[in-house]
Amino acid sequence: MRKLNRIESIILIISMIFLFINTSNNIINMIIISSGIVPLSIIMGHCTDKISEVIGDKKGGFLIATLGNLPELSMGLWAIKYGMVTMAKGALMGCILSNMLLGIGIAIVAGGIKYKEQHFDKNLARTNFIMLFLSLSSMVVLAALNKSGSIQKEIMVSLSIKVSIVLIIIYVLGFIFSFYSNNQTVINKETKKVKNKEYMYSMIILVVSCGLIYLLSENLIGNVNEFIKVYNISEEFIGIILIPLLGNMGELVSAIICATNNKINLSLETVASSSIQMSLFVVPIMVIGSCIIGMQMDLVFSSFQIIMALVAVLMSYIVFQDGKTYWFEGAVLIAMYIMITLAYYHII
Repeated sequence: MRKLNRIESIILIISMIFLFINTSNNIINMIIISSGIVPLSIIMGHCTDKISEVIGDKKGGFLIATLGNLPELSMGLWAIKYGMVTMAKGALMGCILSNMLLGIGIAIVAGGIKYKEQHFDKNLARTNFIMLFLSLSSMVVLAALNKSGSIQKEIMVSLSIKVSIVLIIIYVLGFIFSFYSNNQTVINKETKKVKNKEYMYSMIILVVSCGLIYLLSENLIGNVNEFIKVYNISEEFIGIILIPLLGNMGELVSAIICATNNKINLSLETVASSSIQMSLFVVPIMVIGSCIIGMQMDLVFSSFQIIMALVAVLMSYIVFQDGKTYWFEGAVLIAMYIMITLAYYHII
């Protein structure tokens, strides 16, 4: 434990140093900043795994997802401030794709290699998917309305704000329902053995890591903005592929750690909660926040984006229906993510 604490302290110090490194090459800057975000995400994964032993799988998964989405929220708001609204919107689709296909897929494969099969709560998974389908339904409605061509952009922005408020309300209600109407959460029997000192240490490391990731995210978006201008790279592709992979690294690492420890419920709850928070809370906050900072962001997405998101959620739902997972199912989800990524590369 002491050796691990020293490693975490060293990583925190190195990440702080990365905040002040700024070269004339945007690519080098992006690599350096990403090198700071990834180990911090790994630290968050380890700490939240320890904390979940005390507070339970449901709350642990929610905590991991909440802290894991803070970088994406900060990167999204900074992207909007820099005028990269397309990239900010692409990050939502990228989050759903990377979480529901890549994140869950890798976690299932990692857990499936160590354990023949793993079981999880089907009722909890069903509730999560209902909320995800609601979010995607709102996008379908707005996209269909926008396709009619009779609605002005100002009206679509205003409608997006109203829909965002509805989504936030549903998110809060879903949060209340999941925490207080479901009694499925099984808390580890070793909870009482976890020392309070270790618990508090993990919480402190989490808070510090989140703060550093927020600051590194600001620097990353600034360099991405210059990178896009110089190399003429698509904002949407960066938003769909790069931002989610960096922003979701915390959830991805946490999900893998939990799956290999045979905590598949916590693993799936982590990635599902992340997608739900992103689509029902983070993006609506970004829509409302964009108006506050003088930019306009709506919830209108292209038909291709919506279809790919629906495919990702539907594919994951099929895997979750029987209440157990095998490594091959994870491999199928990863394959689907690769195919969608290739499609995005050629279409954007």
